[in-house]
Amino acid sequence: MENDTGSGTLGVETDPFADAGTRSLSPRVKPLADAYDERIGDRDRSLWRWFTRSTAEFQLSCVDPEQAQVARDAKVLATMFITVIDDVAECHGDRETVAELLKVPFEHQRADPTRAGVAGEYVEYQRELWSALLDAYSDGPRAEEFVELLLFDIRQAFQAVEYSALMAQYPTLATERELWTYDAHNMMVCCFADIDLANAPSFDIDELSLVRRVVFRTQRLARIGNWIATWERELAEGDCSSAVVVRALETGVIDASQLRAIQERSSEVSVDSVVAAIRESSVEEHFVDRWDDEYAAAATFAPAADSVDLRTYLEGFETIFRAQLANRPSS
Repeated sequence: MENDTGSGTLGVETDPFADAGTRSLSPRVKPLADAYDERIGDRDRSLWRWFTRSTAEFQLSCVDPEQAQVARDAKVLATMFITVIDDVAECHGDRETVAELLKVPFEHQRADPTRAGVAGEYVEYQRELWSALLDAYSDGPRAEEFVELLLFDIRQAFQAVEYSALMAQYPTLATERELWTYDAHNMMVCCFADIDLANAPSFDIDELSLVRRVVFRTQRLARIGNWIATWERELAEGDCSSAVVVRALETGVIDASQLRAIQERSSEVSVDSVVAAIRESSVEEHFVDRWDDEYAAAATFAPAADSVDLRTYLEGFETIFRAQLANRPSS
């Protein structure tokens, strides 16, 4: 693999998306971002700008150039969609509202913002957001062909949210193995690929399994980078669910009593002791090595595809990883 981010080394990286904060949101996304700021406000708009900038790095090459902006808009809206649910589950611990939010995409279920115990403003916003996302997705010339795959992958992302909520309820539940099974879907990379395929008239459907083999692994690449970039911030917020923290627990770098102290009453002292122990260990390097392994496994499938350039797609995740490493807290 031609990259210098792996091999067990966490060096100083320059953020290739440093200009993201100056980027404007598209006319399709901006009204939803405005409504989010006014009615939800859990995240800063810089997150949507960062993702708007990054989407160009991992768009499948088979997307019709005339449909590229449509696909990018749909992916940004999808990111906002899963983020709303994830924040309600993890930051607010509101299981009643999460239960309604999980119904939004599915016609046979009706999300009820007036249900007792539910934060109705979140449900109402999420319904509007889903409508905008569906409108953007439906602009793809092959939208109908891939819609069931998209809904399947959304269900997997929802399962990741539910697993995260369970981890908050049962702090000793998490294992690294289960995080690989469930939590990686939270990154929505499979959904993003479905959106691209809906906008790719030239894609050969016979190569779908090849694409899925690669995308399954790029989703893990994105998850690894996110774990490495966010585990310290999440610890400070009392969230011990990152695979970095879970592996540190499983390998004896830290112990359960330290995590209980953070979850029961987070303090600078309790957090700093865990952060120091993990930084001094090889836990982060383990995930960098795993990133290299997943990349190499994905690369073996790339040459077999003719209707899409999977090598270029993979290279985009190197850029994403560098950006994630650059955003790690300084030592």
